[in-house]
Amino acid sequence: MKIHGLTSGAVRVKHSFLYPSPGRRRQLDLFTPGAFSDPLPIHCWAIEHDGVLRLVDTGETEAARNVPFARMEVTPEQELPAAMAEAGLALDEVSQVALTHAHGDHIDGLVHVQARALINETELDFLRSPIPRVMRRVLRQPLPPRFAPDPFVLDDGPFGAFPESRSLSDDGRIVAVATPGHTPGHLSVICIDDAGRHVMLAGDATDSLEQLHARRADAVGPDPKVHIATLETVLAHCTQHPTVYLPSHDPDSAARLAAGTTVQAERGDDRRDSALGLPAT
Repeated sequence: MKIHGLTSGAVRVKHSFLYPSPGRRRQLDLFTPGAFSDPLPIHCWAIEHDGVLRLVDTGETEAARNVPFARMEVTPEQELPAAMAEAGLALDEVSQVALTHAHGDHIDGLVHVQARALINETELDFLRSPIPRVMRRVLRQPLPPRFAPDPFVLDDGPFGAFPESRSLSDDGRIVAVATPGHTPGHLSVICIDDAGRHVMLAGDATDSLEQLHARRADAVGPDPKVHIATLETVLAHCTQHPTVYLPSHDPDSAARLAAGTTVQAERGDDRRDSALGLPAT
């Protein structure tokens, strides 16, 4: 198995997005004046396994519009085709795309892909509900042209600490797990690599590893309690299995993937996996 980190530009988000206020100001502050972060990567992931090439998310495109709490920095040269080529991969060889959730910086790159796309049925139902439909109009965030992913159900039972899962590969080494919070139907994809580590392609389950350890709900999700419960589940999984945790906007995700750095939830920090023979940090 080989996992490639692909980057399609960057995004700046408000400080209140990353560190939300409690109570009613949690979402209100997204729409009031405030400072923005440095550029954060927009990652998606390619997985080569058993002769099959899969994508987890598809990144953003130049056509993306800014919203009050996020400013996109994407050029045509940074979109999915160029990112794939830079990794030495052929876009027309992709046979499956798993979408973590239906926000533009994770799905807009579907305009470049002919392969079948999959999305959690819960996420698709939420996407069609009134509030998301209104917000897409208000924020001028349309779905990409010909957006028609196939819904699927996480009905394979528990996987590690996660109560709901669905195998995406015949051998069970690529598994979608439910990680609701950022959106109700958000999922993450866990790959069991050749060293037996669990590589968690976490989408926007958190924006960073720091947020995971802080058990901090974000400013976007509809129910902070659901989000925090998911973070507890992720950390519980990390105590059971050596896990390389890779959120899509964490500036350290690419380095963490390259080094095989796993999460040590009990200590609240990172460590170099002992299988790599690297010292603890």
